[in-house]
Amino acid sequence: MVVDDFGGEPGQTVRNYRFKDPLSSLWEDISTLPELFEISCKNRCDRVFLGIRRLIAREVETSEDGKVFEKLHLGDYEWKTFGQTLEAVCSLVLVWFRLVTSLRNVTPFLHTREEWFIALQGYFRRNVTVVTIYSSLGEEALCHSLNEICALCPWQPTNKK
Repeated sequence: MVVDDFGGEPGQTVRNYRFKDPLSSLWEDISTLPELFEISCKNRCDRVFLGIRRLIAREVETSEDGKVFEKLHLGDYEWKTFGQTLEAVCSLVLVWFRLVTSLRNVTPFLHTREEWFIALQGYFRRNVTVVTIYSSLGEEALCHSLNEICALCPWQPTNKK
């Protein structure tokens, strides 16, 4: 862990101990996540990357001790290649950011799945700050997270009808 000053505020960063410079990379001329993602996709264009299993059925079972379990029956994996994923990210960025030109901070509330990953890569390509809130947090943690994020926003949500 390294104590440093980023953006005028002291803080701690976690980085790979093998690199003296926090901006070092194993790859020449690559210093951002979007650059790394793009070169990875171009170098592995036809290889499988994202595996998706479609929901077939959902069952709810209650155990003897009263705990409720949800069982999911999923189909076989359907695969997207690196190239298809990069194409989806680029398409999203083109369409989405033509509509929303001033987006700087986002909080996606999605399950970790294909759409989340593609959206995240799109945000990175546009240098958007992302704070992910997971649906598994529970109500109290979700409210706390949203309140923390609102404190960081230049705008505040209102309760106008």
